[in-house]
Amino acid sequence: MNAVAERDVPRADAEVASAAIELPAALTAPREARAFTRRSLHRWGAAEDFIEAAVLVVCELVTNAVCHGSPTPADNRRHVAPPDERGPEWSITLTLGLRPDELHAEVRDQSPELPVPRAAGHDDADGRGLAIVGALAGSWTSGWAPGGGKWVRACLPRVAAPVAG
Repeated sequence: MNAVAERDVPRADAEVASAAIELPAALTAPREARAFTRRSLHRWGAAEDFIEAAVLVVCELVTNAVCHGSPTPADNRRHVAPPDERGPEWSITLTLGLRPDELHAEVRDQSPELPVPRAAGHDDADGRGLAIVGALAGSWTSGWAPGGGKWVRACLPRVAAPVAG
């Protein structure tokens, strides 16, 4: 009889692998986040279609952090420096946590304002990011980070989920 000690059996919510990167809150951040996510998931042996979905979700979350993640309230943003002129204190942290059944992709920024999904019109240039995240991820949520700012986390199932529509 083969016995396996309980400590050797991974819990369903246990992380298999994790990685994090700090990015400048600049227009280059989404590109860096895509490359980091792709490298990490390739290293961890993820399937290519899963990697593509994760890269798109991470890109949307990081783009939102660059565009909306300043520590300045939205009503005062007209005086905020453009993303490429912000100082190092305006950073974004991307953390990937791979679990047996899903990937947790979390983005932290300095803004206390939680994301609000919008309904973009056909001719709108933006407003679709969270809809894309919601379509590709099994779920997403956000909250206030200890010490200030916020986090936004998407959980992508490692098994294909049907896309509604």
